[in-house]
Amino acid sequence: MVCPGENAMGSSVKKELNILFTCAGRRVVLIKRFRDAMQKLKLEGKFIAADISPLTAAFKFVDRWEIVPKARNVEYIPHLLSIVEKHRIGLIVPLTDLDLRSLARQADAFKQIGCTVMVGDEPSVRICRDKQIFCQHVAAHGLPAIKTFTYEQFLKDPFFPCFVKPMHGSAGIGATHINIMSRLVEHVKFYGDNMLVQSYVPGREYTIDVYKTRSGKIAAIVPRQRLVVRGGEVEQGITVKNPVLIDAARKLVETLPGLWGCFCCQCRWPEGDDPYFFEINPRFGGGVTLSIAAGANIPYYLIQDVLGMKVNGRVGHFTENLALMRYNEDIYRKIKSPDTLPGFDQPVFHE
Repeated sequence: MVCPGENAMGSSVKKELNILFTCAGRRVVLIKRFRDAMQKLKLEGKFIAADISPLTAAFKFVDRWEIVPKARNVEYIPHLLSIVEKHRIGLIVPLTDLDLRSLARQADAFKQIGCTVMVGDEPSVRICRDKQIFCQHVAAHGLPAIKTFTYEQFLKDPFFPCFVKPMHGSAGIGATHINIMSRLVEHVKFYGDNMLVQSYVPGREYTIDVYKTRSGKIAAIVPRQRLVVRGGEVEQGITVKNPVLIDAARKLVETLPGLWGCFCCQCRWPEGDDPYFFEINPRFGGGVTLSIAAGANIPYYLIQDVLGMKVNGRVGHFTENLALMRYNEDIYRKIKSPDTLPGFDQPVFHE
């Protein structure tokens, strides 16, 4: 999967690395930052992207692309294993929540064929992917926790305002602030009752990007305030160099020693109170490119880490008050069989 060479000090390093990005979707800018990191490290290697549709934007920016089954399909992992062998993949980088638990459970199967998956161990990923368990985990470790109930529990003693979201949701779908029961009932009719209901915590909202090496060293912590959010992802944000947020994120990360790689911690910070963490996404967050632009070169750290090189990131070394403004760009592809595309028979809608 990788080819060895020597660095200036004579020690063995690896000079080639092929990377597979799963659920690649629209993560074009992040893939470009990986390309920059490879060039900076003077490494050779191909980028391969996997997704369920040929109309995947990221496919235009990689060397090869592969159509795969949906992540919940039993053939998904076997299909990825075949891709790893076909393209001599040395690193898998998952880009959404959809396949994290499957990849965590099967990480050893990939390791046996020479491929590292950037994913924490299965117990840690399970805690992060289940929002109720995560909130219980936060409270159990003595950190400020948001009161959290199942929809059934909430109905026994309802309160407003509240915040609701799907138990295993992603990308902000079905998550909203609600003030009255009639609105909640309508919401549940549309999204189903497998919902969490939480006390509403006002205040500023932050995503904190973290990189932790496989040996347990924290190489980067970058808080960024979410100013405008669209479809669950930040559209406008700004980096914040605040020691309270950095220290709070460090304490939270230390409660999950099985996590490694890049992950993002989300919190609300009411004025005059402590930050309340409500989620960890154990993968690259949608706005991580802001942290990278600010100087925390997380793709660079990950490649160093996987290749056994010294990871040179340092906590607190990033540009403060750097703002992000995201926008859409159109790309085009000629399609031979439009009737095979997802959404052909019935359109797919995303919030």
